[in-house]
Amino acid sequence: MCFRPAAVNLDKTCPKCGATAQPTDTVCPQCGAELPSGPGAPGAPGAPGAPAAPGAPGTPGGAPKAPGAPGASGAPKAPGQ
Repeated sequence: MCFRPAAVNLDKTCPKCGATAQPTDTVCPQCGAELPSGPGAPGAPGAPGAPAAPGAPGTPGGAPKAPGAPGASGAPKAPGQ
């Protein structure tokens, strides 16, 4: 399947009078106002910032608890005690 790219217009628009200028023009051909340095990209998002550092992994919700230490109140007794 083939997709046709969207039409791109690289012409500059004068911020003062609204006239259209060529991408290489630095001043407006109608009023002489200074034109922006590059063509605008309408709808283009800005550059993303750096991602946040990942946090420490949490304990999974379904993980079993660790067994009790020997001698703990809930630990099983050794035979003969």
